[in-house]
Amino acid sequence: MIIHHTRTSSLVRSVCSLLPSTNMKKSILKGVLALTTLGLTMTSCNKFLDENPDHTYVEGNSPYIISRFLTYSYPLSSMAYLSELASDNTYEDIDQNSYRDRFLDEAFHWEDITQRDGAGYFDGPTKIWEQFYYPIAQANEVLERIKESGNEGERNLASRGEALALRAWAHFQMANLFCLPYNFDGKGSETNLGIPYIAERVTTLLPDYPRGTLKETYEKVEADLLAAIPLLEKYSPYSEDVKRFHFTADAAYAFATRFYLYYNKPEKAKEYADKLLGSNPAASLRDYRALQAMPLSKSEQAVKIAEAYCSASADCNLLVQTSVSNAGMALAPWLTSKRYTLTNYLSETELFQSNNIWGTSSNLIWKPFTVNSGESNFALLMKLPREFEIRNTTTGSGYLRTLNVDFTMDEALLNRAEAEIMLGQNDAACADMTIWMKNFFNTNVTLTPTSVQTYFKTVSYAYADAAKMVPSFKKHISPRFTIDAEGSVQESLLQCLLNFRRIETVHQGMRWMDIRRYNIEIPRRLIGANGKPSKNLDWLEKDDPRQVVQIPQSIREAGVAGNPTKALVAGAKLVDLSQYKLPVLSAVNQYSAPVSAHSF
Repeated sequence: MIIHHTRTSSLVRSVCSLLPSTNMKKSILKGVLALTTLGLTMTSCNKFLDENPDHTYVEGNSPYIISRFLTYSYPLSSMAYLSELASDNTYEDIDQNSYRDRFLDEAFHWEDITQRDGAGYFDGPTKIWEQFYYPIAQANEVLERIKESGNEGERNLASRGEALALRAWAHFQMANLFCLPYNFDGKGSETNLGIPYIAERVTTLLPDYPRGTLKETYEKVEADLLAAIPLLEKYSPYSEDVKRFHFTADAAYAFATRFYLYYNKPEKAKEYADKLLGSNPAASLRDYRALQAMPLSKSEQAVKIAEAYCSASADCNLLVQTSVSNAGMALAPWLTSKRYTLTNYLSETELFQSNNIWGTSSNLIWKPFTVNSGESNFALLMKLPREFEIRNTTTGSGYLRTLNVDFTMDEALLNRAEAEIMLGQNDAACADMTIWMKNFFNTNVTLTPTSVQTYFKTVSYAYADAAKMVPSFKKHISPRFTIDAEGSVQESLLQCLLNFRRIETVHQGMRWMDIRRYNIEIPRRLIGANGKPSKNLDWLEKDDPRQVVQIPQSIREAGVAGNPTKALVAGAKLVDLSQYKLPVLSAVNQYSAPVSAHSF
Protein backbone atom coordinates (compact mmCIF):
# COMPACT_ATOMS: atom_id res chain seq x y z
CA MET A 1 0.00 0.00 0.00
CA ILE A 2 1.39 3.36 -0.98
CA ILE A 3 0.81 6.04 1.60
CA HIS A 4 0.66 9.65 0.54
CA HIS A 5 -0.51 12.96 1.87
CA THR A 6 -2.67 15.17 -0.28
CA ARG A 7 -0.07 17.93 -0.13
CA THR A 8 2.75 15.64 -1.14
CA SER A 9 1.40 13.23 -3.71
CA SER A 10 4.86 12.74 -5.21
CA LEU A 11 6.34 11.46 -1.98
CA VAL A 12 6.03 7.88 -0.90
CA ARG A 13 6.57 7.54 2.82
CA SER A 14 7.69 4.29 4.29
CA VAL A 15 8.49 5.29 7.83
CA CYS A 16 5.76 3.88 10.00
CA SER A 17 5.96 6.65 12.57
CA LEU A 18 4.48 9.02 9.99
CA LEU A 19 1.29 7.43 8.76
CA PRO A 20 -0.70 10.32 7.35
CA SER A 21 -3.22 8.19 5.51
CA THR A 22 -6.49 8.17 7.39
CA ASN A 23 -7.79 5.37 5.18
CA MET A 24 -4.92 3.08 6.11
CA LYS A 25 -5.43 3.77 9.77
CA LYS A 26 -9.11 3.06 9.54
CA SER A 27 -8.42 -0.17 7.65
CA ILE A 28 -6.30 -1.36 10.55
CA LEU A 29 -8.82 -0.54 13.24
CA LYS A 30 -11.89 1.46 12.32
CA GLY A 31 -13.07 3.97 14.86
CA VAL A 32 -10.07 3.72 17.17
CA LEU A 33 -8.92 7.14 18.27
CA ALA A 34 -5.26 6.33 18.14
CA LEU A 35 -5.45 5.25 14.54
CA THR A 36 -7.93 7.72 13.13
CA THR A 37 -6.61 10.86 14.72
CA LEU A 38 -3.14 10.81 16.14
CA GLY A 39 -0.77 9.83 13.36
CA LEU A 40 0.06 6.71 15.36
CA THR A 41 3.53 5.22 15.29
CA MET A 42 3.20 1.55 14.43
CA THR A 43 5.61 -1.12 15.56
CA SER A 44 5.79 -2.88 12.19
CA CYS A 45 4.99 -2.23 8.55
CA ASN A 46 3.98 -3.99 5.41
CA LYS A 47 7.07 -5.32 3.64
CA PHE A 48 6.22 -3.14 0.67
CA LEU A 49 6.91 -0.19 2.90
CA ASP A 50 10.04 -1.52 4.54
CA GLU A 51 12.26 -0.12 1.81
CA ASN A 52 12.25 3.62 1.50
CA PRO A 53 12.14 4.88 -2.11
CA ASP A 54 13.05 8.40 -1.02
CA HIS A 55 15.85 8.14 1.52
CA THR A 56 16.60 11.86 1.43
CA TYR A 57 13.17 12.72 2.80
CA VAL A 58 12.64 10.57 5.84
CA GLU A 59 15.84 8.86 6.87
CA GLY A 60 18.37 10.30 9.25
CA ASN A 61 18.23 13.12 11.74
CA SER A 62 20.16 15.85 10.01
CA PRO A 63 18.81 19.37 10.66
CA TYR A 64 17.73 19.69 7.04
CA ILE A 65 15.83 16.39 7.03
CA ILE A 66 14.15 17.23 10.33
CA SER A 67 13.04 20.60 9.00
CA ARG A 68 11.50 18.90 5.95
CA PHE A 69 8.88 17.35 8.19
CA LEU A 70 7.61 20.86 8.99
CA THR A 71 6.80 21.51 5.36
CA TYR A 72 4.00 18.97 5.64
CA SER A 73 2.96 19.70 9.21
CA TYR A 74 0.13 22.16 8.70
CA PRO A 75 -3.55 21.12 8.80
CA LEU A 76 -5.12 20.25 5.48
CA SER A 77 -8.61 20.98 6.75
CA SER A 78 -10.08 24.33 7.72
CA MET A 79 -12.64 25.20 10.37
CA ALA A 80 -13.69 28.34 8.50
CA TYR A 81 -16.69 27.00 6.60
CA LEU A 82 -18.17 25.01 9.47
CA SER A 83 -17.77 27.98 11.83
CA GLU A 84 -19.22 30.42 9.32
CA LEU A 85 -22.30 28.23 8.86
CA ALA A 86 -22.87 28.24 12.62
CA SER A 87 -22.53 32.02 12.97
CA ASP A 88 -24.94 34.91 12.42
CA ASN A 89 -23.19 35.67 9.12
CA THR A 90 -25.51 33.13 7.49
CA TYR A 91 -29.22 33.08 6.63
CA GLU A 92 -31.26 30.28 5.06
CA ASP A 93 -32.75 31.21 1.69
CA ILE A 94 -35.02 28.47 0.36
CA ASP A 95 -36.79 30.57 -2.27
CA GLN A 96 -33.59 31.64 -3.98
CA ASN A 97 -31.68 28.37 -3.75
CA SER A 98 -33.15 24.92 -3.37
CA TYR A 99 -29.78 23.13 -3.22
CA ARG A 100 -29.52 20.98 -0.08
CA ASP A 101 -26.87 19.03 1.69
CA ARG A 102 -27.18 17.28 5.04
CA PHE A 103 -23.89 18.66 6.32
CA LEU A 104 -25.00 22.21 5.59
CA ASP A 105 -28.39 21.66 7.23
CA GLU A 106 -26.90 20.16 10.36
CA ALA A 107 -24.15 22.75 10.70
CA PHE A 108 -26.52 25.68 10.20
CA HIS A 109 -28.99 24.32 12.78
CA TRP A 110 -26.26 23.52 15.38
CA GLU A 111 -27.09 19.83 15.25
CA ASP A 112 -24.72 16.90 15.63
CA ILE A 113 -23.14 16.47 12.23
CA THR A 114 -23.65 12.97 10.87
CA GLN A 115 -22.69 13.39 7.22
CA ARG A 116 -19.18 12.34 6.29
CA ASP A 117 -19.46 12.46 2.50
CA GLY A 118 -20.41 15.18 0.04
CA ALA A 119 -19.85 18.71 1.36
CA GLY A 120 -19.17 17.34 4.83
CA TYR A 121 -16.26 15.13 3.86
CA PHE A 122 -13.50 17.71 4.13
CA ASP A 123 -15.29 20.46 6.06
CA GLY A 124 -17.01 18.30 8.67
CA PRO A 125 -15.82 17.69 12.23
CA THR A 126 -14.49 14.16 11.60
CA LYS A 127 -12.05 15.31 8.94
CA ILE A 128 -11.13 18.38 10.98
CA TRP A 129 -10.34 16.18 13.99
CA GLU A 130 -8.17 13.91 11.88
CA GLN A 131 -6.38 16.64 9.98
CA PHE A 132 -5.52 18.71 13.04
CA TYR A 133 -4.09 15.78 14.96
CA TYR A 134 -1.91 14.92 11.98
CA PRO A 135 0.30 18.05 12.26
CA ILE A 136 0.42 17.50 16.01
CA ALA A 137 1.93 14.08 15.33
CA GLN A 138 4.34 15.65 12.84
CA ALA A 139 5.37 18.34 15.32
CA ASN A 140 6.01 15.72 17.98
CA GLU A 141 8.10 13.73 15.51
CA VAL A 142 10.23 16.80 14.83
CA LEU A 143 10.74 17.45 18.54
CA GLU A 144 11.65 13.81 19.21
CA ARG A 145 14.13 13.70 16.33
CA ILE A 146 15.81 16.88 17.52
CA LYS A 147 16.14 15.36 20.99
CA GLU A 148 17.52 12.12 19.56
CA SER A 149 20.05 13.94 17.40
CA GLY A 150 21.57 15.84 20.31
CA ASN A 151 22.15 18.70 17.88
CA GLU A 152 21.35 22.15 19.30
CA GLY A 153 22.39 24.03 16.19
CA GLU A 154 20.47 26.98 14.73
CA ARG A 155 18.50 24.96 12.19
CA ASN A 156 17.25 22.52 14.81
CA LEU A 157 16.41 25.30 17.25
CA ALA A 158 14.41 27.03 14.50
CA SER A 159 12.59 23.75 13.81
CA ARG A 160 11.90 23.29 17.52
CA GLY A 161 10.32 26.73 17.70
CA GLU A 162 8.12 26.10 14.67
CA ALA A 163 7.08 22.65 15.92
CA LEU A 164 6.11 24.02 19.33
CA ALA A 165 4.10 26.85 17.74
CA LEU A 166 2.38 24.37 15.43
CA ARG A 167 1.51 22.04 18.29
CA ALA A 168 0.07 24.92 20.30
CA TRP A 169 -1.86 26.29 17.31
CA ALA A 170 -3.43 22.98 16.31
CA HIS A 171 -4.57 22.21 19.86
CA PHE A 172 -5.90 25.73 20.30
CA GLN A 173 -7.94 25.51 17.12
CA MET A 174 -9.34 22.16 18.17
CA ALA A 175 -10.33 23.62 21.53
CA ASN A 176 -12.12 26.50 19.81
CA LEU A 177 -14.31 24.08 17.92
CA PHE A 178 -14.75 21.07 20.19
CA CYS A 179 -14.68 22.68 23.65
CA LEU A 180 -16.88 25.18 25.39
CA PRO A 181 -15.57 28.75 25.58
CA TYR A 182 -13.00 29.39 28.25
CA ASN A 183 -14.54 30.07 31.66
CA PHE A 184 -17.93 28.77 30.54
CA ASP A 185 -18.29 27.22 33.99
CA GLY A 186 -17.30 30.45 35.74
CA LYS A 187 -14.37 28.65 37.33
CA GLY A 188 -11.64 29.21 34.75
CA SER A 189 -12.81 26.05 32.95
CA GLU A 190 -11.68 23.85 35.80
CA THR A 191 -14.69 21.59 35.23
CA ASN A 192 -15.27 21.85 31.46
CA LEU A 193 -13.66 19.29 29.18
CA GLY A 194 -10.61 20.12 27.12
CA ILE A 195 -9.17 18.03 24.30
CA PRO A 196 -6.51 15.31 24.36
CA TYR A 197 -3.24 17.26 24.37
CA ILE A 198 -0.66 15.09 22.64
CA ALA A 199 2.86 16.18 23.50
CA GLU A 200 4.80 13.02 22.71
CA ARG A 201 5.43 10.52 19.94
CA VAL A 202 2.72 7.85 20.08
CA THR A 203 4.22 4.35 20.27
CA THR A 204 1.38 2.16 21.48
CA LEU A 205 -1.57 0.75 19.58
CA LEU A 206 -4.32 1.93 21.91
CA PRO A 207 -3.07 4.91 23.90
CA ASP A 208 -5.39 6.39 26.47
CA TYR A 209 -5.54 10.14 26.16
CA PRO A 210 -8.22 11.68 28.36
CA ARG A 211 -9.64 15.06 27.44
CA GLY A 212 -8.67 16.65 30.73
CA THR A 213 -10.02 20.09 31.56
CA LEU A 214 -10.09 23.11 29.31
CA LYS A 215 -7.96 24.89 31.91
CA GLU A 216 -5.28 22.26 31.41
CA THR A 217 -5.54 22.55 27.62
CA TYR A 218 -5.03 26.32 27.76
CA GLU A 219 -2.11 25.96 30.15
CA LYS A 220 -0.39 23.55 27.77
CA VAL A 221 -1.05 25.77 24.75
CA GLU A 222 0.46 28.70 26.61
CA ALA A 223 3.52 26.69 27.65
CA ASP A 224 4.21 25.59 24.07
CA LEU A 225 3.62 29.07 22.68
CA LEU A 226 5.88 30.77 25.22
CA ALA A 227 8.61 28.21 24.55
CA ALA A 228 8.28 28.74 20.80
CA ILE A 229 8.39 32.54 20.64
CA PRO A 230 12.02 33.12 21.80
CA LEU A 231 13.25 30.51 19.32
CA LEU A 232 11.26 32.03 16.45
CA GLU A 233 12.51 35.48 17.38
CA LYS A 234 16.13 34.35 17.20
CA TYR A 235 16.16 31.85 14.36
CA SER A 236 14.56 32.17 10.92
CA PRO A 237 15.74 29.67 8.28
CA TYR A 238 13.17 30.55 5.60
CA SER A 239 13.62 32.88 2.66
CA GLU A 240 11.27 35.81 2.08
CA ASP A 241 9.28 33.98 -0.60
CA VAL A 242 8.33 31.04 1.66
CA LYS A 243 8.40 32.31 5.25
CA ARG A 244 4.68 33.29 5.25
CA PHE A 245 3.84 29.61 4.79
CA HIS A 246 5.49 28.82 8.12
CA PHE A 247 5.24 30.03 11.68
CA THR A 248 7.50 33.03 12.16
CA ALA A 249 7.91 35.30 15.15
CA ASP A 250 5.32 37.69 13.70
CA ALA A 251 2.80 34.88 13.19
CA ALA A 252 3.43 33.71 16.75
CA TYR A 253 2.85 37.25 18.06
CA ALA A 254 -0.45 37.39 16.16
CA PHE A 255 -1.38 33.99 17.54
CA ALA A 256 -0.60 35.25 21.04
CA THR A 257 -2.85 38.30 20.64
CA ARG A 258 -5.81 36.05 19.83
CA PHE A 259 -4.97 33.33 22.34
CA TYR A 260 -4.67 35.69 25.29
CA LEU A 261 -7.96 37.41 24.47
CA TYR A 262 -9.64 34.02 24.51
CA TYR A 263 -7.75 33.23 27.73
CA ASN A 264 -9.10 36.42 29.36
CA LYS A 265 -5.60 37.91 29.75
CA PRO A 266 -5.85 41.24 27.89
CA GLU A 267 -2.55 42.56 29.25
CA LYS A 268 -0.70 39.71 27.55
CA ALA A 269 -2.68 40.19 24.32
CA LYS A 270 -1.65 43.83 24.23
CA GLU A 271 1.97 42.99 25.01
CA TYR A 272 2.32 40.80 21.94
CA ALA A 273 0.24 43.09 19.75
CA ASP A 274 2.63 45.93 20.60
CA LYS A 275 5.57 43.76 19.56
CA LEU A 276 3.91 42.95 16.26
CA LEU A 277 2.37 46.26 15.25
CA GLY A 278 5.22 48.63 16.04
CA SER A 279 4.87 52.40 15.94
CA ASN A 280 3.06 52.67 12.59
CA PRO A 281 0.48 49.85 12.24
CA ALA A 282 -1.35 51.62 9.40
CA ALA A 283 1.61 50.94 7.10
CA SER A 284 1.16 47.16 7.35
CA LEU A 285 -2.61 46.89 6.91
CA ARG A 286 -4.29 45.37 3.86
CA ASP A 287 -4.52 47.51 0.73
CA TYR A 288 -8.25 47.33 0.06
CA ARG A 289 -8.01 49.91 -2.69
CA ALA A 290 -5.77 47.59 -4.67
CA LEU A 291 -8.30 44.77 -4.33
CA GLN A 292 -11.09 47.13 -5.38
CA ALA A 293 -9.16 48.10 -8.52
CA MET A 294 -9.13 44.51 -9.79
CA PRO A 295 -11.93 43.69 -12.28
CA LEU A 296 -14.86 41.76 -10.85
CA SER A 297 -17.81 40.98 -13.08
CA LYS A 298 -17.65 37.19 -13.26
CA SER A 299 -16.68 34.26 -11.12
CA GLU A 300 -13.22 33.50 -12.49
CA GLN A 301 -12.17 37.07 -11.74
CA ALA A 302 -13.33 36.59 -8.17
CA VAL A 303 -10.79 33.77 -7.85
CA LYS A 304 -7.98 36.13 -8.86
CA ILE A 305 -9.03 38.69 -6.27
CA ALA A 306 -9.21 36.01 -3.59
CA GLU A 307 -5.72 34.83 -4.55
CA ALA A 308 -4.48 38.40 -4.22
CA TYR A 309 -6.15 38.63 -0.82
CA CYS A 310 -4.25 35.52 0.29
CA SER A 311 -0.94 36.48 -1.28
CA ALA A 312 2.08 35.55 0.81
CA SER A 313 3.83 38.68 -0.47
CA ALA A 314 1.29 40.98 1.22
CA ASP A 315 2.77 42.45 4.40
CA CYS A 316 -0.56 42.12 6.19
CA ASN A 317 -0.68 38.31 5.78
CA LEU A 318 1.38 36.56 8.45
CA LEU A 319 0.53 32.88 7.88
CA VAL A 320 -1.00 31.49 4.68
CA GLN A 321 -2.11 27.88 4.39
CA THR A 322 -3.97 25.68 1.96
CA SER A 323 -6.84 23.37 2.82
CA VAL A 324 -8.98 20.82 1.04
CA SER A 325 -12.36 22.48 1.41
CA ASN A 326 -15.59 23.44 -0.28
CA ALA A 327 -15.32 26.92 1.21
CA GLY A 328 -13.83 28.39 -1.95
CA MET A 329 -16.97 27.32 -3.82
CA ALA A 330 -19.52 28.08 -1.14
CA LEU A 331 -18.15 31.51 -0.25
CA ALA A 332 -17.59 32.67 -3.82
CA PRO A 333 -19.86 33.41 -6.81
CA TRP A 334 -20.92 29.88 -7.67
CA LEU A 335 -24.31 28.31 -7.21
CA THR A 336 -23.05 25.57 -4.90
CA SER A 337 -24.14 25.80 -1.27
CA LYS A 338 -25.90 29.15 -1.54
CA ARG A 339 -28.95 27.97 0.41
CA TYR A 340 -27.01 29.06 3.49
CA THR A 341 -25.14 32.27 2.80
CA LEU A 342 -24.57 35.91 3.65
CA THR A 343 -27.58 37.43 1.93
CA ASN A 344 -27.86 40.98 0.65
CA TYR A 345 -30.34 41.85 3.38
CA LEU A 346 -27.97 40.57 6.07
CA SER A 347 -25.09 42.53 4.56
CA GLU A 348 -27.19 45.70 4.36
CA THR A 349 -28.51 45.52 7.92
CA GLU A 350 -25.61 44.06 9.92
CA LEU A 351 -22.33 44.03 7.99
CA PHE A 352 -20.24 45.95 5.50
CA GLN A 353 -23.13 47.42 3.48
CA SER A 354 -24.96 48.79 6.50
CA ASN A 355 -25.16 52.37 7.71
CA ASN A 356 -22.89 52.48 10.72
CA ILE A 357 -20.57 54.72 12.68
CA TRP A 358 -18.34 55.21 9.64
CA GLY A 359 -21.21 56.56 7.52
CA THR A 360 -23.16 54.74 4.80
CA SER A 361 -22.49 51.88 2.42
CA SER A 362 -21.10 54.40 -0.06
CA ASN A 363 -18.07 54.71 2.21
CA LEU A 364 -17.08 51.09 1.61
CA ILE A 365 -13.79 50.80 -0.28
CA TRP A 366 -13.81 47.13 -1.25
CA LYS A 367 -17.23 46.43 -2.78
CA PRO A 368 -18.68 42.94 -2.46
CA PHE A 369 -19.74 40.68 -5.29
CA THR A 370 -23.51 40.91 -5.06
CA VAL A 371 -26.15 38.84 -6.83
CA ASN A 372 -29.89 38.82 -6.25
CA SER A 373 -31.51 36.99 -9.12
CA GLY A 374 -32.43 33.51 -10.26
CA GLU A 375 -31.14 31.00 -7.74
CA SER A 376 -28.84 33.27 -5.80
CA ASN A 377 -29.01 36.03 -3.24
CA PHE A 378 -25.68 36.91 -1.69
CA ALA A 379 -23.07 39.59 -0.99
CA LEU A 380 -19.56 38.21 -0.70
CA LEU A 381 -16.05 39.61 -0.28
CA MET A 382 -13.53 37.54 -2.22
CA LYS A 383 -11.24 36.02 0.40
CA LEU A 384 -11.21 32.28 -0.27
CA PRO A 385 -10.08 31.30 -3.76
CA ARG A 386 -11.61 28.24 -5.35
CA GLU A 387 -8.73 26.05 -6.46
CA PHE A 388 -8.83 22.57 -7.92
CA GLU A 389 -6.08 20.01 -7.46
CA ILE A 390 -6.12 17.35 -10.19
CA ARG A 391 -5.12 14.03 -8.70
CA ASN A 392 -5.92 11.86 -11.73
CA THR A 393 -4.94 13.35 -15.08
CA THR A 394 -6.84 10.66 -16.96
CA THR A 395 -10.21 11.34 -15.35
CA GLY A 396 -9.56 14.94 -14.39
CA SER A 397 -10.72 14.18 -10.86
CA GLY A 398 -9.28 15.70 -7.72
CA TYR A 399 -9.98 17.93 -4.75
CA LEU A 400 -11.43 21.36 -4.25
CA ARG A 401 -8.96 23.48 -2.34
CA THR A 402 -8.81 26.95 -0.95
CA LEU A 403 -6.25 29.20 0.68
CA ASN A 404 -6.61 30.44 4.24
CA VAL A 405 -4.96 33.42 5.90
CA ASP A 406 -4.65 32.36 9.52
CA PHE A 407 -3.21 35.61 10.90
CA THR A 408 -3.22 39.19 9.66
CA MET A 409 -1.97 42.55 10.86
CA ASP A 410 -5.52 43.87 10.55
CA GLU A 411 -6.94 41.33 12.99
CA ALA A 412 -4.03 41.89 15.38
CA LEU A 413 -4.82 45.62 15.41
CA LEU A 414 -8.42 44.93 16.40
CA ASN A 415 -7.24 42.38 18.96
CA ARG A 416 -5.12 45.09 20.54
CA ALA A 417 -8.09 47.42 20.57
CA GLU A 418 -10.15 44.83 22.43
CA ALA A 419 -7.36 44.33 24.95
CA GLU A 420 -7.13 48.09 25.48
CA ILE A 421 -10.88 48.31 26.06
CA MET A 422 -10.66 45.61 28.71
CA LEU A 423 -7.72 47.41 30.33
CA GLY A 424 -9.57 50.74 30.44
CA GLN A 425 -7.26 52.30 27.84
CA ASN A 426 -10.17 53.78 25.92
CA ASP A 427 -8.34 56.50 24.01
CA ALA A 428 -5.78 54.00 22.74
CA ALA A 429 -8.56 51.62 21.72
CA CYS A 430 -10.34 54.35 19.78
CA ALA A 431 -7.10 55.30 18.05
CA ASP A 432 -6.56 51.70 16.92
CA MET A 433 -10.19 51.28 15.80
CA THR A 434 -9.96 54.55 13.86
CA ILE A 435 -6.87 53.31 12.03
CA TRP A 436 -8.69 50.14 11.06
CA MET A 437 -11.90 51.97 10.08
CA LYS A 438 -10.14 54.48 7.83
CA ASN A 439 -8.34 51.65 6.08
CA PHE A 440 -11.58 49.76 5.35
CA PHE A 441 -13.88 52.74 4.67
CA ASN A 442 -13.59 56.13 3.05
CA THR A 443 -14.46 58.18 6.10
CA ASN A 444 -13.31 61.26 7.96
CA VAL A 445 -14.79 60.07 11.25
CA THR A 446 -12.35 59.90 14.15
CA LEU A 447 -13.52 57.77 17.04
CA THR A 448 -13.43 58.91 20.65
CA PRO A 449 -14.88 57.19 23.70
CA THR A 450 -17.62 59.82 23.88
CA SER A 451 -18.52 59.70 20.17
CA VAL A 452 -18.71 55.89 20.18
CA GLN A 453 -20.94 55.87 23.27
CA THR A 454 -23.17 58.59 21.83
CA TYR A 455 -23.58 56.77 18.54
CA PHE A 456 -24.36 53.34 19.92
CA LYS A 457 -26.94 54.78 22.33
CA THR A 458 -28.92 55.70 19.20
CA VAL A 459 -28.84 52.11 17.87
CA SER A 460 -31.42 49.57 18.98
CA TYR A 461 -30.43 46.11 20.08
CA ALA A 462 -31.20 43.32 17.64
CA TYR A 463 -34.50 41.48 17.93
CA ALA A 464 -35.94 44.00 20.44
CA ASP A 465 -39.36 43.90 18.77
CA ALA A 466 -42.12 41.55 19.98
CA ALA A 467 -41.68 39.16 17.04
CA LYS A 468 -37.86 39.24 17.44
CA MET A 469 -37.46 39.86 13.72
CA VAL A 470 -35.82 43.30 13.43
CA PRO A 471 -32.08 42.95 12.81
CA SER A 472 -29.29 45.16 14.12
CA PHE A 473 -25.52 45.02 14.28
CA LYS A 474 -25.84 45.87 17.98
CA LYS A 475 -26.52 42.72 20.02
CA HIS A 476 -26.69 41.98 23.70
CA ILE A 477 -23.37 40.66 24.97
CA SER A 478 -22.96 38.60 28.13
CA PRO A 479 -19.29 37.60 28.32
CA ARG A 480 -18.04 35.34 31.08
CA PHE A 481 -15.72 38.09 32.24
CA THR A 482 -16.79 41.32 33.87
CA ILE A 483 -17.76 44.34 31.75
CA ASP A 484 -19.61 47.54 32.54
CA ALA A 485 -23.37 47.90 32.13
CA GLU A 486 -25.15 48.25 28.81
CA GLY A 487 -24.90 51.79 27.50
CA SER A 488 -21.60 52.41 29.27
CA VAL A 489 -18.50 53.63 27.47
CA GLN A 490 -16.90 50.21 27.74
CA GLU A 491 -19.92 48.29 26.43
CA SER A 492 -20.29 50.76 23.56
CA LEU A 493 -16.63 50.39 22.64
CA LEU A 494 -17.00 46.61 22.68
CA GLN A 495 -20.05 46.87 20.41
CA CYS A 496 -17.99 48.91 17.96
CA LEU A 497 -15.03 46.53 18.19
CA LEU A 498 -17.16 43.44 17.63
CA ASN A 499 -18.74 45.09 14.58
CA PHE A 500 -15.36 45.88 13.11
CA ARG A 501 -13.95 42.40 13.72
CA ARG A 502 -17.09 40.79 12.28
CA ILE A 503 -16.54 42.75 9.07
CA GLU A 504 -12.78 42.19 8.99
CA THR A 505 -13.08 38.41 9.41
CA VAL A 506 -16.28 37.68 7.50
CA HIS A 507 -16.22 34.33 5.58
CA GLN A 508 -13.29 33.14 7.71
CA GLY A 509 -15.23 31.61 10.61
CA MET A 510 -13.98 33.87 13.37
CA ARG A 511 -17.32 35.54 14.05
CA TRP A 512 -18.42 32.24 15.59
CA MET A 513 -15.61 32.54 18.13
CA ASP A 514 -16.79 36.00 19.18
CA ILE A 515 -20.37 34.74 19.50
CA ARG A 516 -19.08 32.06 21.86
CA ARG A 517 -16.76 34.35 23.84
CA TYR A 518 -19.30 37.13 24.24
CA ASN A 519 -22.22 34.75 24.77
CA ILE A 520 -24.32 36.38 22.04
CA GLU A 521 -27.80 35.08 21.30
CA ILE A 522 -28.42 34.53 17.59
CA PRO A 523 -31.33 33.11 15.60
CA ARG A 524 -31.65 30.73 12.71
CA ARG A 525 -33.54 32.83 10.18
CA LEU A 526 -35.45 31.83 7.07
CA ILE A 527 -35.47 34.31 4.21
CA GLY A 528 -38.79 34.87 2.44
CA ALA A 529 -39.56 35.61 -1.20
CA ASN A 530 -38.96 39.34 -0.61
CA GLY A 531 -35.40 38.71 0.49
CA LYS A 532 -36.17 39.54 4.13
CA PRO A 533 -36.48 37.18 7.13
CA SER A 534 -39.88 35.52 7.23
CA LYS A 535 -39.47 33.64 10.52
CA ASN A 536 -37.02 32.47 13.15
CA LEU A 537 -36.40 28.73 13.14
CA ASP A 538 -34.36 28.38 16.31
CA TRP A 539 -32.27 30.35 18.81
CA LEU A 540 -28.80 29.92 20.19
CA GLU A 541 -29.41 31.22 23.67
CA LYS A 542 -26.97 32.48 26.27
CA ASP A 543 -24.90 29.67 27.81
CA ASP A 544 -26.22 27.30 25.16
CA PRO A 545 -24.21 24.05 25.03
CA ARG A 546 -24.56 24.17 21.24
CA GLN A 547 -21.82 26.80 21.26
CA VAL A 548 -19.54 23.79 20.94
CA VAL A 549 -19.38 21.27 18.08
CA GLN A 550 -20.00 17.71 19.15
CA ILE A 551 -17.07 15.28 19.19
CA PRO A 552 -17.37 13.07 16.06
CA GLN A 553 -19.29 9.88 16.65
CA SER A 554 -16.40 7.60 15.67
CA ILE A 555 -14.18 9.34 18.19
CA ARG A 556 -16.79 9.00 20.93
CA GLU A 557 -17.15 5.33 20.10
CA ALA A 558 -13.42 5.01 20.64
CA GLY A 559 -13.84 6.19 24.22
CA VAL A 560 -13.45 9.98 24.07
CA ALA A 561 -16.08 11.76 26.14
CA GLY A 562 -18.65 13.74 24.18
CA ASN A 563 -19.79 17.29 24.78
CA PRO A 564 -22.92 18.30 26.67
CA THR A 565 -26.07 18.52 24.60
CA LYS A 566 -29.31 20.43 24.69
CA ALA A 567 -32.77 19.46 23.61
CA LEU A 568 -33.94 21.26 20.50
CA VAL A 569 -35.93 24.39 21.15
CA ALA A 570 -39.68 23.75 20.91
CA GLY A 571 -40.90 24.21 17.35
CA ALA A 572 -37.41 24.27 15.90
CA LYS A 573 -36.68 22.52 12.64
CA LEU A 574 -35.24 19.03 12.67
CA VAL A 575 -33.17 17.85 9.74
CA ASP A 576 -34.97 15.04 7.91
CA LEU A 577 -32.23 12.60 7.00
CA SER A 578 -34.45 10.62 4.62
CA GLN A 579 -34.52 13.35 2.02
CA TYR A 580 -30.86 13.31 1.14
CA LYS A 581 -28.86 11.70 -1.56
CA LEU A 582 -25.24 12.32 -2.38
CA PRO A 583 -25.03 15.89 -3.69
CA VAL A 584 -23.39 16.84 -6.93
CA LEU A 585 -21.01 19.76 -6.54
CA SER A 586 -20.82 21.87 -9.66
CA ALA A 587 -17.61 23.69 -10.49
CA VAL A 588 -19.19 25.35 -13.49
CA ASN A 589 -19.10 29.14 -13.58
CA GLN A 590 -22.68 30.24 -13.05
CA TYR A 591 -22.09 33.90 -13.83
CA SER A 592 -20.01 34.05 -16.98
CA ALA A 593 -21.74 37.23 -18.09
CA PRO A 594 -21.16 40.53 -16.28
CA VAL A 595 -23.27 40.90 -13.17
CA SER A 596 -24.87 44.31 -13.01
CA ALA A 597 -25.60 43.97 -9.30
CA HIS A 598 -21.90 44.41 -8.65
CA SER A 599 -20.99 48.04 -9.04
CA PHE A 600 -18.10 50.24 -8.11
